[in-house]
Amino acid sequence: MKKGKGHQTTSSRLQDELTPEQAADLQEAFNLLDSEGVSTIDAKDLKVALRALGYEPQKDKLKKIISEIDKESMSGTLLFDEFKKIMREKYFDYENEEEIAITFPLFASLGGNPDTISVDNLRAIAEELGEQLTDEELQEMIREADVLDYDGEISVEEFFRVMKRENAYQ
Repeated sequence: MKKGKGHQTTSSRLQDELTPEQAADLQEAFNLLDSEGVSTIDAKDLKVALRALGYEPQKDKLKKIISEIDKESMSGTLLFDEFKKIMREKYFDYENEEEIAITFPLFASLGGNPDTISVDNLRAIAEELGEQLTDEELQEMIREADVLDYDGEISVEEFFRVMKRENAYQ
């Protein structure tokens, strides 16, 4: 099973559609996990599938995902459509993280420290985009994001938190 991107276009990604290759990979994984051939897999097998995609799901998050999907039947098993829905969300979550990881250096490279985003970085980006932001507005953006180490700059971890919180890529 392949991780992440496949050959997606932006429009299909924005619609959360899987490529035919990704859909085939999911069907293949489901069939392998459905060892009894009953068209269902045990919810615990979801962890195996997520690991194959490169995720290490935490036990509480895994339980939450399963309970949200399996809430009607509470059978502890997943049908292919339920499995596909979970895995599709993980494909696109992975892509969002990849896009964020690519974006951070673009922001940070405009100034002194390539490991953080400063007010100067934000100012340069705003100017490049034609935005007229005051120093106070730029400082506020830093304050809102600088929640882990309070050093007056945005680290990569803080950048991920903001981007995921704001669902900027979804």
